[in-house]
Amino acid sequence: MMDPLQALIAAGAIPANSFPPNSRYASTPILAHDPGDGRAVIAYLGRRLLPQPHQLAPLGEHSVSSGDRLDTIAARYLGDPELWWRIADANLAAHPDELTDTIGRRLHIAAQAGMPGVQDA
Repeated sequence: MMDPLQALIAAGAIPANSFPPNSRYASTPILAHDPGDGRAVIAYLGRRLLPQPHQLAPLGEHSVSSGDRLDTIAARYLGDPELWWRIADANLAAHPDELTDTIGRRLHIAAQAGMPGVQDA
């Protein structure tokens, strides 16, 4: 018999994860591992696959100035400081904090994956 909570999630009555819509993990599934030995099932976050920058519709560029931070750049161009991760994705940043280390660096600002404007997006 299915756990009632899991049944509600499966039916779409309860969101599959509790991340806010502007989170990079909003569409990432919560998965479960059953060790099969009587221990509790372990919930974990599924993999989040990064979009390829060429598949993101360009919105513009930003030249890094002294004191710039990704959250303030995201607020300026995307209207929400919590969308800083979209700038990191568009620039293939393994370490997002390094994106603003070099004055004059050009940062790509892009729409989220799946937005119209780019073929095969």
